[in-house]
Amino acid sequence: MNQNLSSLLIGLVGAALTLSAYSQTWVSPTECITAGLLVLVFGLLVNEGFISI
Repeated sequence: MNQNLSSLLIGLVGAALTLSAYSQTWVSPTECITAGLLVLVFGLLVNEGFISI
């Protein structure tokens, strides 16, 4: 799997996690948004080449 596709999939997971913050009840919205943004930053670092998978 190439670098762009990996970062796209990571970004989609992060976006889904961030957007689901207010539609679920098992984690607080703040924790869910924080986790989603951290996943998005991880995807950005993969896309820029700082982290290789």
